[in-house]
Amino acid sequence: MTPPSITLRELPGEYVVARLPARGDSSRALDEVLATGAFVSVTRTPQELSIVCLAGSAPEGAEIDGPWIALYAAGPIPFGMTGVVTSLVSPLSAAGCPVFVVSTYDGDVLMVPSDAADRARDALQDAGHILA
Repeated sequence: MTPPSITLRELPGEYVVARLPARGDSSRALDEVLATGAFVSVTRTPQELSIVCLAGSAPEGAEIDGPWIALYAAGPIPFGMTGVVTSLVSPLSAAGCPVFVVSTYDGDVLMVPSDAADRARDALQDAGHILA
């Protein structure tokens, strides 16, 4: 089976992954991050609260990793469609590019370190994906 060709749109700005404690009042930090109107992802596990947000919007006191660029594979991508994330991550892995994937109901956001952005774009295009 041929891997799907995916159209990716680069989201403006640079992003970070911020880590906060799993417990505690993070409502103010979340309100501020969500108010930006930019792409944000919030995930809580028993160990942590992770927030993906614009670099300038990271909550104070958070452990930060980044900067990253974000490439959005807009959907909707049907849940039953297989191989989408693999087709995006495999060429990046082969090119030695770290990757962080955030999935949403409609699509996937592929994040790569800003200093590897050109290498990642080239690898994705060489794999048949379209950068719009």
